[in-house]
Amino acid sequence: MRVSATVTQPRVEKNLYSLSKKIKLYGQNNDYPQKILDIVGASGTGKVCVDVYIKFIEGGGFIDAQLSTVSLNDDGETANSLLTKCASDLRYFNGFAILVKYDGMAKPFAYYNIPFEHCRLEINSEKRYTGRVAVHSDWTSAEGRPFKLTDVKYVHKYDPVTVPFEMAEVGGAEEYLGQIFYYTADGDLNYPTCPFDAIVTDMLTEESVSTVKHRNAKFNFLPSGILVRKGIKPATTEDGQLDETDPETAQQISSANEIKAMQGDANACKIWVVDVDADEETPEFIPFDAKNYDKQYEYTERTVQENIGRMSMIPPILRGVDVGAGFGADLMKNAYDFMNSVTDTERRKLAAAFQRMLKNYPVQFVNFKVAALTYNLQTDGTVSQ
Repeated sequence: MRVSATVTQPRVEKNLYSLSKKIKLYGQNNDYPQKILDIVGASGTGKVCVDVYIKFIEGGGFIDAQLSTVSLNDDGETANSLLTKCASDLRYFNGFAILVKYDGMAKPFAYYNIPFEHCRLEINSEKRYTGRVAVHSDWTSAEGRPFKLTDVKYVHKYDPVTVPFEMAEVGGAEEYLGQIFYYTADGDLNYPTCPFDAIVTDMLTEESVSTVKHRNAKFNFLPSGILVRKGIKPATTEDGQLDETDPETAQQISSANEIKAMQGDANACKIWVVDVDADEETPEFIPFDAKNYDKQYEYTERTVQENIGRMSMIPPILRGVDVGAGFGADLMKNAYDFMNSVTDTERRKLAAAFQRMLKNYPVQFVNFKVAALTYNLQTDGTVSQ
């Protein structure tokens, strides 16, 4: 089949704009990164895979001891601390953002991580990119507060050469917001697509299966059986409705409400007592077989978990999956070596980005390489990383 004849849906809707907010939309509802965070947070396997991947991107931190421990802002955050945050955003969104603050001499003195999901690209009335990044903590009003354009901060992209001119435009260093080092793997003028976008559907499926299992345990009928005994026919009104003023009828209605309360895990293995109209010699006990939906989803659950792990390139042993040979040191070391090779590209990207950001920093650093994680089994049986 010809590729040109296929019909596909774009993973991130392109060329959508909001003139009222003066931004290019990140997805149709401007909530693509927020949705990614929600989806991963609801998928157990997805969250584990993302966390493991971030761990190996961050690695052992910067090799340069001076760089790894230097404080880069007023909050006392070190370069390694910023590296951790950038590694997380890089894995979730294929991008990250750092705010660079400048002093009165147009020299950088502080660096702050900005959550990537807070950033959007500013446009003018002609839908052209202005060269600034719009920053807001709640673009979709998910926190319940109305969106106000005055709360948006429009910050120039990182370019140390233009700092003196931008600073003069706003009236000096005290009014100057700084610049944003806005990095994406998909180009400067495009919003990046999540690296694991292709398995987002699997993560949603895992969440759905978990919801079914939860509802099965929480709201399914789990009594041991039904005890049918001699009862009295409920009284009715002239129109055939139950007469709730009748004491016996009111008691039976109360019993019906109690039956509804028999659902769920807290009432498992109890007995129902049911009154019937007809006279009977002895009560009858009827075993009750509850419908269990868990087995119907075992295959689905197993396959989506395997697919999430495989597409994330996380070895089973690092996801806590039984590989049939225990947690042997050789297996774990091989898994570490594999993940280090998989995440080498991301570590090099981060090293190059920090080298560019810190080029004009008062302290000059020599090595920006990020150390890979190591798995070493000590002679006393402990593990060092």
